[in-house]
Amino acid sequence: MRFLATLGLCTAVAAGLIVPQNVPQTVRVLGVSLLGSGCPAGSADVQIDGTKTLMEVTFSSYIVQTGPGTMAADWRKNCKLTLNLGFDEGFQFATMATDMTGFAQIPAGSHGTCSNTFDFTGVQGQTAFSTRLDGAREGPFTLHSDTDATSWSQCGGTTAIMNMNTQCNISPTQQQALIAVDRISGKITVNVSVAWRRCN
Repeated sequence: MRFLATLGLCTAVAAGLIVPQNVPQTVRVLGVSLLGSGCPAGSADVQIDGTKTLMEVTFSSYIVQTGPGTMAADWRKNCKLTLNLGFDEGFQFATMATDMTGFAQIPAGSHGTCSNTFDFTGVQGQTAFSTRLDGAREGPFTLHSDTDATSWSQCGGTTAIMNMNTQCNISPTQQQALIAVDRISGKITVNVSVAWRRCN
């Protein structure tokens, strides 16, 4: 899949791609801000595919680890990513599913938990996704999660601010375990499936 939008003022438009009528023709990333122990400045990226229905969020410095020599700050990491999107008037969108990929080394008796929570500034309610990594396992992982409870962006405008909070932790903390970036791509990736609809 070809990702076309970057962190600048870019438009995700694929040449020759026919976009359905219930999806805006133009979607732009207007700005991104980061806060949290899992995403130092410059360590995250957001891209949007040509269909406008998939966002790829990547983290290059997201490492959770437990065991001898680690501290409480290592056992849990989070990243709050605030994404300002611009799009054609008359639409709203919601997050429907997530696919999270990375690398895990978790012994028997331990488990990891990763969650992604989404909400929109100015809108009550949120959409939450949670997945679990049970030991014993070592290698790449892909975690899929979807939900029936969705929160939609507001109608009546051409922008929306979406807040995404990603958290991962490992328990218990005595055994040596790891959730980290994929060893091939060098990133933890969260693919976010997005649904659009026209405002009434």
